[in-house]
Amino acid sequence: MKSESETLSLDLRAMMYRYCFLLLLLVGCNSAPQIDYTTLTVDQLRSKMTDSDPNVRWQSVFELERREGGGIQAVKELTALLDDKNVEVRRVTTQAFAGIFMEAKPPYSKDLKQAIVVLKNNQDADEVVRSGVRIALGIVESKQK
Repeated sequence: MKSESETLSLDLRAMMYRYCFLLLLLVGCNSAPQIDYTTLTVDQLRSKMTDSDPNVRWQSVFELERREGGGIQAVKELTALLDDKNVEVRRVTTQAFAGIFMEAKPPYSKDLKQAIVVLKNNQDADEVVRSGVRIALGIVESKQK
């Protein structure tokens, strides 16, 4: 018959194996292949801006912002992201608008005019987002002088 300490040792070892198995199971479930956003088209990036995962939305905006002229094609989607639940998505979106306004020349398109209205009415609680909004609107103002 096994002693109490041997039984306890076996129970602890069994519990440890169960936790290791669960950890491996969880890690395996979250190990989806990474997306190479640099290979996606502008339309593919635009469609990913509505993904349920905030990291996917963030990566899509970030990649689109890096592409010359890419952001101008996604102004409607970017305008919608100014109200995103995720603060990091809102931050990168204001940064993207600053880049768009650097490239765009007045007179602005209907979509850009709508984005300007939304930016002017922005009351975000996050200071970084508000700073990004001020920068984007500052670029707009400087081009209208």
